[in-house]
Formats: sequence, C-alpha cells, structure tokens
Amino acid sequence: MVFDPAPPPGFRAELGQRINAFHAETVPHRADRFALRLEDAAGGLVGGLSGMLSWGWLFIDAVWVDPARRGSGAGRALMAAAERHAAAAGCHSAWLDSFQARGFYESLGYAVFGALEDYPEGQTRWFLRKRLARG
Repeated sequence: MVFDPAPPPGFRAELGQRINAFHAETVPHRADRFALRLEDAAGGLVGGLSGMLSWGWLFIDAVWVDPARRGSGAGRALMAAAERHAAAAGCHSAWLDSFQARGFYESLGYAVFGALEDYPEGQTRWFLRKRLARG
C-alpha cells in the first residue's frame, strides 16, 4: 500500500472506470454528466449547475449563482431546468447535499433524508431528495 498525498492526474478516473466495470457485471451503470450555464450579455459566467443522471436519479453536485444575482430567481431557474432535463431522460427522483442552502432546496420541494454533523466543523451537511414529476 502506498499513501499518496498528491495522486497523479487520472487516478480518480481510473478508479471510476474499474468500479464501473465491476458494476457492469451485476448492475449496468451509465452516468450522464451535464452542466447548465447562466451568462451575462458579455458571455461571462453568472451562475451554473453541474449534475449527473444515474440509475434513475438526478444528482446535483454543484450550484452557484453570482452573489449580485442571488434572490433573482436564477437558482430556481437552474434547478427547474435540471429537473426537467432529468425527468425527460426518465429519472424519477433527484438528490443533493448542502451545508449552506437547506432552506432554498426545501422551498423547491426537497426533503431532508440525512445529515452529517460537523462537516464542515460547526455545520451540518444536509442530504435532500425530491420526487420528480415525469411528463
């Protein structure tokens, strides 16, 4: 065993490929990554969302809106677009985790299904999920 504080580029990707190969033997796995960008008139990034569709679930791994645009509906628009994309692809549910925006996600219909205290220290990382409306 070798402890490597700075793994070489591509190490995580190689692990993922090997895990996916193992899954393919028992439970086929396909993960479709996608991103949504909000841009200003000059093409600058003012918001974005990164997600993945896998095993009938939408996983939101990152959402960011420029502080000057928070409260404008930009975050809601990003989330709604991601949920529509997932539902159209056949996903039945969505999940995410956050230690800063629990109230925002609950206002969108997400419900807490787990918590990890002191991650980061003094905070709680909330795990939330939502059933998606399939049309």
